[in-house]
This record gives sequence, C-alpha cells and structure tokens, in this order.
Amino acid sequence: MVYELNDKDRNDPANKKLEGGADFPGPCEKRKCTDILFLLLLIACWVAMTFLGFVVCGVIPNDNLEPGNPQRLINGIDYNGHICGVDSAVSDKSKIYYLPSVSTNSYGAIGVCVDSCPSERDLTQFVCNYTIDSTFDSSDALEMAQAWRYVLQGQCMYHEATTDIFNYCVYDAALSAASAAIDQVVASALNVSADNVTGLSYETDSDSSWFDNFTADLMTAKYVILGFGVGVAMVVGFIYLFFLRIPGVLFMLTWGIIGAITLVLLLAAVLCYTTATSWASESPQIHSDTEAKGLLYFSYALFVVFGLWLLLILVLRKRIQLALRITKQASRAVAAMKLLMVWPVIQTLGVLVFLIPWTIYALYLASSGEVTVDSTGTIKTFTYDDNIRYAGLYLLFCWFWTSQFIIAMGQVVVAMAISFWYFTLDRSKIGNGTVLKAIRQSMWYHMGTAAFGSLIIAIIKTIRAIIAYLQKKAKKSGNKILQAVLCCIQCCMWCLEKCMKFLNKNAYIQTAIFGKSFCSAAKAAFFLIARNILRIAAVSMVGDFVLLLGKILIPVGTTFLAYLVLAYAYSDSLHGLYTPCVFVFLLAYFVALMFVEVFGMAISTCLQCFVADEEMGGHFTNQDLGKAISETNEEAKRSKGVGAVVVPAAANDGGGENLP
Repeated sequence: MVYELNDKDRNDPANKKLEGGADFPGPCEKRKCTDILFLLLLIACWVAMTFLGFVVCGVIPNDNLEPGNPQRLINGIDYNGHICGVDSAVSDKSKIYYLPSVSTNSYGAIGVCVDSCPSERDLTQFVCNYTIDSTFDSSDALEMAQAWRYVLQGQCMYHEATTDIFNYCVYDAALSAASAAIDQVVASALNVSADNVTGLSYETDSDSSWFDNFTADLMTAKYVILGFGVGVAMVVGFIYLFFLRIPGVLFMLTWGIIGAITLVLLLAAVLCYTTATSWASESPQIHSDTEAKGLLYFSYALFVVFGLWLLLILVLRKRIQLALRITKQASRAVAAMKLLMVWPVIQTLGVLVFLIPWTIYALYLASSGEVTVDSTGTIKTFTYDDNIRYAGLYLLFCWFWTSQFIIAMGQVVVAMAISFWYFTLDRSKIGNGTVLKAIRQSMWYHMGTAAFGSLIIAIIKTIRAIIAYLQKKAKKSGNKILQAVLCCIQCCMWCLEKCMKFLNKNAYIQTAIFGKSFCSAAKAAFFLIARNILRIAAVSMVGDFVLLLGKILIPVGTTFLAYLVLAYAYSDSLHGLYTPCVFVFLLAYFVALMFVEVFGMAISTCLQCFVADEEMGGHFTNQDLGKAISETNEEAKRSKGVGAVVVPAAANDGGGENLP
C-alpha cells in the first residue's frame, strides 16, 4: 500500500529527497524575509478597516455610509416606533418599560420610554403612555381612581419591581418565572422535584436571590477559579506530558484502544449474526423475514468493516510504533521548553486586541441601516443597502484574515522552536531561551509567509460565509435544487479549507526549518507528505488520540482537584459548589485547547524533522527512534518504500529508552 506519484510529479525538482551532510547545522540560520508583499497587504487591510471604522463611527464624514449608533441595536422601541435614548423625541429616556396588554392581560404589549427602571413596587406611582400625565396625587381618591382606570385600560401601569437588563426594565416576576422554568426543565432531566433542583445548588430565601448567590460565589472563589482554571490546568497538562514519556504508557493506551475497537467490531458482528440466525429459525416466528435478513446483512457489513480495520492495523503496525515514538519525542520537546505553553496566551491577547476595535466597528456598521417598525410598535427590523453589505463583508474578511494570521504565527513559532530542539545534539542547551529565539526570528523574517497562508484560508472562509448566506436565502425561497447545489458547494469548500489548513501547517514547518517562502515551502511539504503518506496517516491517528485524551483529562482532572479544595476549604462560605466548578472546567478546557494545539504542532514538526533528518542521513535521530526506523525500512524495502537508513550516534536528550 504505497502512494504513487505520477511521472510529472515524480520528476519535479521539489520531489528530490533532502540532502545534508554530517555537518548539517539544523534549522536555517541565515534567513531572509519571506513573502513581504503579503505582510504589506495585511497592513493595508488593517488601515482600510480602520478608515471604514472611523467612517461608520462618524469621525470621518462620508456620503456613501451613514454613521451608526450601537444603542439603536440595544435599546427598546416605544409604541410610537421611537428608539429610546436615540430618537430626538425620547433622547433623554433610554430605558423601555412595558405596560400590560388588555387583550392578553400580560406584560409586554406596549412599550414606553422612561429615564430609569422602577426598583420596587409602588401602587401610588405610575408610568403612562405619552398622552396621559403620569403624575397623580396619592392623597386624592378621585385621581387615584382615575389612575387605576387607566391601568385597567392598559394605558398606565403602577411601578412594579424591575431589573435593568441592557436598558430593558424586566419585571422581577418574569425573572422568577424564568428561573422556575429552568428548575423544572432540570428537574425533568434528573427525575426529581423542582424544589430538590433548587436545593442542589442554592438555598434561596426569595425567587430572585439566585443571581446574588451566583455572583457572591464567583467573588468568593475567584482566586480558586483562576488559580485552578489556569495555573493548575497547566500543571496537569505537563503531568500528562510526563506520563506520555514513561515507557509503555503511550504504548498501552494506544494499542489498548485499538484492541478495544477491534474487539467491539468483532463482537458486534458476531452478535448481529447470531441474533439474525436466531430470528430466522424461531418458532413461532416473532420477527419477520425482512427484519432477520436486514440484521443478517448488517452483520455482514460489520464483518467487512472489521476485516478492513484489521487489515489497516496490520499494514500500519510498524508505522504506528514509529508514530508512538515521534509522539513521545514531541512530549519531550514541549516539556523542555515550557514557555511554549505561554505562547497561546499571547496569541489570545493578540486576538482580543484586534477584536475590541473590530467589534466596535461592526456594531456601528450594523446600526447604520434603516430601521423599520411593525404596526404594533414592538418589533424593529434593520434594512441595509449594498454599501453596508459590502462593508460588512469586508469586515468579516478582515476578521478571518487577522485571526488566521495570529494562528499561523503561533504555528511558525512552535515549529521553529521544536525544529531547534530536534536538530540539536546536546539538548541540555535547549530551554525557554530557544522559544524567545524562535519568536524573534519568526516575527522578523516570516510574518509575510504567515500572512500569505492565512490569506488563502481567509478567502475560503469568506466564500463559505457567502454560500451560507445564499443557503439561508434559498431555504426561505423553498428552492430544493438550489439548496442541494449550494450544500454540495459548501461541503467541497469545507473539504478544501481542511486540506489547505493541513498543507499550510506543514508549509510553516518547512519555513521554520529551511527558511523558505510560502509557495516553495508548500510545494516541498506536499511532496514530503506524498513520499511518506502512511507515516503521516499513522502519526495523525496516534496524535489525534493523544490530543483528544488531553482535552478530556486536563479539564476533568483540574475540576476534580478544584472540587476537593472547594469542598474542604470553602464549603461554609459558598451557597453551592456547582458554579465555581463549572467556571474552573471552562477555563481548564480553554487551557487544554491551547495545550493540545501546541502539542499537536509539536507532533507534526517532530514528524517532518524526523523525515527530513532520515532523508539526510539520520544524524539527529536518537536511540528511541532508531529501532522504529530499521523496522519500517525493512518493511519499506519489501514494498518499494524508502531505502534503509543507517542511524549514527543518537542525539542526547536524556531519554533514549526503548518502548516495549
């Protein structure tokens, strides 16, 4: 089972095996700036986005785009169609207060703009529509009678206890009803009473105190939440890496899962077959012949899947062993450069720095459309002209490009740091300084390459967004043929995006090692993958399993430790342990995502470094990989693969033990 290139690709200069003598120094030291044009284009994109933002914010006047006002999106609408706090008639009244509907005897039919939300019930104070003076003398019985007549007519409403939520005066009674409804849903799921659900997390004295308790618990346990959700989660991640380095652990985990899948497939096939034959021979007959034959054919399908799965494992068995060793090397590399785990935090901060002005521009742009109000004066709709639509599409493209650029820079930095580690014989010299060196060289020389690769992904994502918009329109029109065509195109674009992300990642590794520009790196990466397709498949399978395990174990382990601490030290000061534990889990999961992102890139880089090193003579391959190389080479010689490679003295990383 060997991937075959056609003659043109086989003779392509980029498909030549890498060459390097015994004095190969490792990653390129004399680098030059790559793909500068695309970095300049990205900067121009940011400048244009800033100009657009200043226009929609009203800083720069423009005839084609009217300035927006985000309050038009947030604030409510009164019964005359005026936006509270925005339109001149109600510019001094930014809150919306709803009067009761006479037809349904419920709140929410007529909105009135007010300057503040009532905080408590007062039967002598009223809010009325604009045609009625809402000031009534509480000592005058006739005026109070008239006021209550207006209440019954739905033209006034006495002051009811409300909570200001984004300039909406929401009745506390409505919040209590929503809380009770949530309790009832949870109770149904847990098969207990709603009272018991409330008791699981909070002991409340009133219907609305749950929010106060929720906030109080967050403030009380904030240091535990941050400490465990971030700090302890990173420690758990490194402990996870440590266990991966222990001889036999990764071996048993991987082959244990493979064996379990094999056994489940076999047992399922046998069970379906025996059940089908039992149904066919039962007397009196309970199941029809169609059911028996259907289950029998399904068992045949399971036997086929079992056979294919077993064949795949037999073909890849040596490469899976190699993948285990490469994954183990990646864990050593990340453990040697702990600063790598901080880099995703810097990336996240970079995304947030961009996201703040981008969100402001997007809100102003979204609020610059024409507002139309329905006949009841309660529902507002924004309509946009072509200029606003194109501006919105451009903002979306800027977001895609910038976010992917930040991700790409992170991949280049990690790849360069890991390649420095791999191509160093004395790895005791490798540490956090290596990461700083990788950051410096990546940002100085290869930001253009990251901009080029991220531009391709941004274009694909923008096309997918346009297709998604067209799909929504097609669904409304009911055109089934158009929906099917757009769905197929969307699937193709999704596959293209995944392929390009994979190719980009490997191109960045080529750039990190050899200092190539994006196109040259992508071409070299493609042929390197094509020459080692089975190894790539095996490493991807093992790597995905290890990363998935990390996503599960890191947040679960961190949350369990936080629960023990909270139960021991904070049980008397908390209303419940549920809220702090949930926030710890969310933070720990975010840390786990960053952790596995770095580790996944480390695995891919180690694989490509290993393949490049093997083609150049294997001068940096350590003892842990030597056995796997000789085993895979023996098999490769029998299947037109890569010739045997003599492995010289191993690189010293202090961890040359053999896997079982």
